[in-house]
Amino acid sequence: MGTGTSTAAIQALQIPFTLLTTLGIDGGDFLWPAQTQLRNNTAYDYLVVGGGSAGCVVATRLAEDQRNSVLMLEYGGNPPITAVLPGLFSTLPKTPVDYNYKSTYDPYAARSEGNYTSMTAGKMLGGSDSLNYLAHTRGCPTDFDDWADITGDPSWKYENVLKYFIKSERLEDDEILRKYPQYHGTKGPMGLSRQTTNKAKKILESFAATGHPTVLDLNYPETSNGYSQPQYMIAENKRQTPALSYLSRVKDFPNFHVSKNTKVTKILFNGNRAVGIQAVYKRKTYTFWANKEVILSAGVFSTPQILMLSGVGPKDHLQSKGIEVIADLPVGDSFTDHVATSLVYRMQKYRLPIANPADLIMDPTKISLPLIVGSVAFDKEATCPVYQAYCLLFPHDSPALALSCQNSFGYREDICNRFQKQAAGSEVLYAFLSNLVPKSKGTIRLNTTNPFDNPIIATGYLTDSEDLDTLVQMVEDHIQVLDTPYFRQLGAKVIGLDLPECANKRQGSREFWRCYVENMVTSSYHYTGTCSMGTVVDSNLKVKGLERLRVIDASVIPNGGPKGAPSAAVIIFLDYSWLSQKPNSTTTTDPPSILTLQEVKGTTRH
Repeated sequence: MGTGTSTAAIQALQIPFTLLTTLGIDGGDFLWPAQTQLRNNTAYDYLVVGGGSAGCVVATRLAEDQRNSVLMLEYGGNPPITAVLPGLFSTLPKTPVDYNYKSTYDPYAARSEGNYTSMTAGKMLGGSDSLNYLAHTRGCPTDFDDWADITGDPSWKYENVLKYFIKSERLEDDEILRKYPQYHGTKGPMGLSRQTTNKAKKILESFAATGHPTVLDLNYPETSNGYSQPQYMIAENKRQTPALSYLSRVKDFPNFHVSKNTKVTKILFNGNRAVGIQAVYKRKTYTFWANKEVILSAGVFSTPQILMLSGVGPKDHLQSKGIEVIADLPVGDSFTDHVATSLVYRMQKYRLPIANPADLIMDPTKISLPLIVGSVAFDKEATCPVYQAYCLLFPHDSPALALSCQNSFGYREDICNRFQKQAAGSEVLYAFLSNLVPKSKGTIRLNTTNPFDNPIIATGYLTDSEDLDTLVQMVEDHIQVLDTPYFRQLGAKVIGLDLPECANKRQGSREFWRCYVENMVTSSYHYTGTCSMGTVVDSNLKVKGLERLRVIDASVIPNGGPKGAPSAAVIIFLDYSWLSQKPNSTTTTDPPSILTLQEVKGTTRH
């Protein structure tokens, strides 16, 4: 594939998949909940705002008790059939099912993306778990112990939340279950499996030779460091998006209602008590009332936006927009992401730079490329990783390299073309290195008071210089694999290092790697923190100072998130924060009604 062709190839690959999405070929009511018939001024026990990863779990757990009436509202629609087929994950970003947010102008930390970082986020039922890269890693036990310290609530400790991880999963892997049965579940909604391949063997051995051992299970708490063939959110040949694995349990229940393509614009308050919401469906504005609670599960970007539009957020910012202040809270602060960079290794060479036709035939029900995930600490004795390496092995001359580089990881076309050109005739190991201990923080703020306008996203990437130092150390640690026997035998080398911005630096020097990282920073799409525990919500995920309002999504995760993908932690939130019946909880599973039909004239009770 020559220079200048990657964009055309990506567009050509996406055309049939985008067409499926546009035509609404998605499995319809057979796979997904039907659209409820909306009536204005209707009251439900629970209003769940957002049908993404967390919202699907929240709504399911509440609706399983058929005494509860539940309305879940999602701005996107049904996932396309391509979102169910795990092998097509790289075709989903930058299509109608991706919000495809853009950061503010950042000529320093967004150079690799044309000075604006692309922020992929799922716009459909299941949210980002319907378009992410499927690897399932819980993080490190001390992540949850830290949350317990932040909230002053010991029940967040890992030893206490482990049972909810187990409850959520249905692991289909005999080897792991034989070795670590006490750490995994087999009866939960979310199916998990591995796809092991012998192609990974020599690469795993090579990383082990650098001091990073091969481990069977990164979710076993005593082996959270090392390289592994990971667990995927895949079972029965389908992506285990919560839109499928959870909602399928309740989608036909008479007490469960879903409104898709519906924009929630405001939370309604009576004093400091949340009593309902306003929402727009097909250009008509509706009011819905909550008998028990309003639950925000709209995600790291939309949850703070809705709160601020409703008067909950930083006082000065709200007043500058002419919004009446209900509660002065640091909503939208502490945005954090696992900022990342990439290394591309040219591996085994082939005589002809022509793709093998057999490599172009893929099974859409499986991940088509071998993936190795490393959770890596610089100190080999450390119990928790500093970075995670997602290592994809591409066959030689595969167009999927350009697709992943530009579409999945967000790099500029010229960078991806450079990789493709320099990799001609060779297999490629693409290593995406994600910093699990970020210090930099950004903000989410309102752009306008129009709820249909995207918020202002200032990522804050590299505003703390320690993050740049960590990324450089990650790169230097990872390239040690070049000195192992297998990599030396292949004559493997890192390609794409001839960045014009770094031409005056000696390749391989610390100064060069700093320059390289500064020009190759991108997002892991592991966003957290905009409604953090301890500052915006309490240990029960209730918004501080307000009644009958919770936030249950990744925005509540503090301290840079778990040392893995946040999705696993998000899925356990509802089980933990509500159903565990903690002694210090002020809310039961059946909280007292806050709204009766006598209090609101003309409402309809569901």
